[in-house]
Amino acid sequence: MDLLDRAAVSYQLVLTKADKLKPGELAKVESKTLEDSLRHGAAHPELVVTSAVLGEGIPELRARLAALTES
Repeated sequence: MDLLDRAAVSYQLVLTKADKLKPGELAKVESKTLEDSLRHGAAHPELVVTSAVLGEGIPELRARLAALTES
């Protein structure tokens, strides 16, 4: 993240394999990741959490990627 910040490149944080964690653990990882991202000005302020196994977060991630092509 520091390298992207120095390069002034904005980026989206995506947590993958969310199905590997218990719900309580996932919430802690999400919270910690968001907390850490606040110290990085180039990071998008929202987090995308995905699980390919469960299909969770995939439509949201696709929509965000598609929105980038519209710019």
